[in-house]
Amino acid sequence: MSSAFEVLEGGTVPSRGRRRLLGALVLLAVLVAGAVWVRDRAAERELRQAVELTTRFGLVSSSTSPPGGSVRYFVLVRNDGSRPLAVTAVDSSSAGLRLRMRDTGDRRIDAGREIEIPLSARLTCADGIDAGRARLPAVIGVRREDGGTTTRRVELGPASLVLDVAATLCDARPELRDHELSGPVLRTR
Repeated sequence: MSSAFEVLEGGTVPSRGRRRLLGALVLLAVLVAGAVWVRDRAAERELRQAVELTTRFGLVSSSTSPPGGSVRYFVLVRNDGSRPLAVTAVDSSSAGLRLRMRDTGDRRIDAGREIEIPLSARLTCADGIDAGRARLPAVIGVRREDGGTTTRRVELGPASLVLDVAATLCDARPELRDHELSGPVLRTR
């Protein structure tokens, strides 16, 4: 009997306090692992839903092609995020001027890449044009890789690229209604 007593005293069978401590440590380890997992999942979800864009407004003009010349407005959109996305819409409206994405359909942008999106620029002079205004706010519609959609408000700049042209045309032809600025300069009827 003394050998059985020595085995218990030798520590091979844990005491009730040691078992509780061991159980508490296991429970604590499980809780910490669960908290880390939840935090990682939340960070991954936030990263999937993040949309970071940089935009630049521009134009291309030609005096010879097509005959009589042409002007084409566009916006460069750069995906500064870490996931691909698609631009679904570009829309900017101000007094007398409306800029919209020319093409229908989504325009995919891989992470770290930039695309050029052609714009329709429609002018109605009766609404008045303020060429001195330095801002041209726009809304860009975006579809994320996970299928969710969102919008981003941006400034198309420099706004003078289109506002100066619009003001000049309205000074010369105040009767213009729904006139497309993008495209051939001389239009045949």
